[in-house]
Amino acid sequence: MRVFRLILLIKAVFGLATFVALMVLVGGGVAWFFPRAVPTVAVGLLVFVPWVERRLGRWHLAVVLGLDVLVESVESAIVYYNATTFWSGMAMPHATNLSAGQFAPMQSFFLLIPVVLLAWGYGRRGALLGSTWTTVLLLVVGLVALRGGLFTPPYVLSVALPAVLLFTVPFLVSVLAERERRQHDELEAAYEGLRRHTATVEQLAVSRERNRLARDLHDTLAHSLAAIAVQLEALRTLLKHDPVEAEQSVAGLVDLARRGLDESRQAIQELRGDPLDTMGLEGALRELLAAVEARTGLAAEVQVTGTEPDLTLDESRTLYRIAEEALLNVERHAAASRVRVYVHSAKTGLRMGIVDDGLGFDAEAKHGGHFGLTGMRERAAIIGATLEVSSAPGRGTEVWCSLVR
Repeated sequence: MRVFRLILLIKAVFGLATFVALMVLVGGGVAWFFPRAVPTVAVGLLVFVPWVERRLGRWHLAVVLGLDVLVESVESAIVYYNATTFWSGMAMPHATNLSAGQFAPMQSFFLLIPVVLLAWGYGRRGALLGSTWTTVLLLVVGLVALRGGLFTPPYVLSVALPAVLLFTVPFLVSVLAERERRQHDELEAAYEGLRRHTATVEQLAVSRERNRLARDLHDTLAHSLAAIAVQLEALRTLLKHDPVEAEQSVAGLVDLARRGLDESRQAIQELRGDPLDTMGLEGALRELLAAVEARTGLAAEVQVTGTEPDLTLDESRTLYRIAEEALLNVERHAAASRVRVYVHSAKTGLRMGIVDDGLGFDAEAKHGGHFGLTGMRERAAIIGATLEVSSAPGRGTEVWCSLVR
């Protein structure tokens, strides 16, 4: 509708310019030009008045365009008759032989506009109805005028020739419009599918993050709270039978609670900031080993060999968390004096190992949820890596994570 409003404004400007040109050329006698402006003004009111659009609803465009075709059809006859009579009465040699075909192109152009808009708005059906309606009106007006002796047969011929355009151009426009609508619908469907896919990916990301948080809490706070709960149950019995040992147990509980608090603070700090973002995997591991060494007194070192690892952020973060959990096990259970982290990377993948010289354990007997091994295996599986644990009593422990490309 905005396009049609613009076209009406252009027609109004064109009509005013034509009237001014006639006034300048002939100095008057063009009063016949005014009546043709009245129907155009009426159609313009139908377009620009909001009440009419609200009243007609979805049929507003069709009604307005149909009326515009009717107005243009009648105007074409009026312009031809009055203009021919006017110019023939002038003392102008070139005007006496004025043919109807000289008026047809401009009028056909104005008739073509609403029909094209009908084709664009209503498809092939709108194009067919608009073209038929326009051609029939032109022929009816011409034949009625011809029977009344107002026009000559060339006028009817001048109407028949543009009728070819009135059918061809709107039909082509309707085909393009339908193709554009079909492409628009396909884009809408693709956008909706992409939106659903994005929502699914977001939900999966949230679910993975929740699982990661659950593993972190299990590996830190849950262990400490479970140990405190067990020792408190034992303390209840000790208070009745051995107050001295009970007091020692209280001291151990305080120490355990403090360690749990430190682990919780560490986990919260890790959630706030990811060292991998700034230092990469090697730098983050070196910082982690330095913190373990400062906290426990263990001799800790990192050995990196091979090429620079080409890892995604998720892969680097997962490997870092596995190393962190393994080092926490060394700190809690191994009673080791030395721990090393080995990282060897190549084009085919990466292999990381955490090796200590502590007490060790029976790897075949200790499985499932012991020492957080389940959480480490789950982390490794997420990135397509494998986790191997090798240990024996008195021989230390080795945890190896292999990521193959």
